[in-house]
Amino acid sequence: MKRLLQDWALALGVALALIVGMSIFGGESKVGGEAPPLSLVNVAGGETDLLELRGQVVVVNFWGTWCPPCREEIPELSAWADDHPDVRVLGVAVRSGSGDALAAQAERLGVTYDVLQSTTAVVRDWKVSVFPTTFVIGRDGHIKAARTGSLSAAELGRLVAKAE
Repeated sequence: MKRLLQDWALALGVALALIVGMSIFGGESKVGGEAPPLSLVNVAGGETDLLELRGQVVVVNFWGTWCPPCREEIPELSAWADDHPDVRVLGVAVRSGSGDALAAQAERLGVTYDVLQSTTAVVRDWKVSVFPTTFVIGRDGHIKAARTGSLSAAELGRLVAKAE
């Protein structure tokens, strides 16, 4: 019986390691390909379409108001966005409400970049399962860098440098 429990524990540990590894390194497999479609309502009431931003470097950060690591990285992302007006930063808010309620939350959290209301289809198309997840899209519309988990302003700068 003890041996059976050890075998199950080992199998569970291996499965957990694979899941965590895929979550951490899964974004890298997306690098190089064309960015999936992204056309979402922003908190100002308009629509933001990634295709219309072709020719610019764009940072797409999937986050949630309910996500502690997401909320922790907002001050650094906001400061970075303020210091780099030549790069468009889009915060795609997942399961975080909509309209005025989302706008109020984003303001309370100090978000200074564009906040978009996500859809299930966009999360699925971008294959995001861990939050926060950040992508850097080059001027050609291809994913140049991806990162799962919180990132600092310095890390974001290094990722954006890959796209320029």
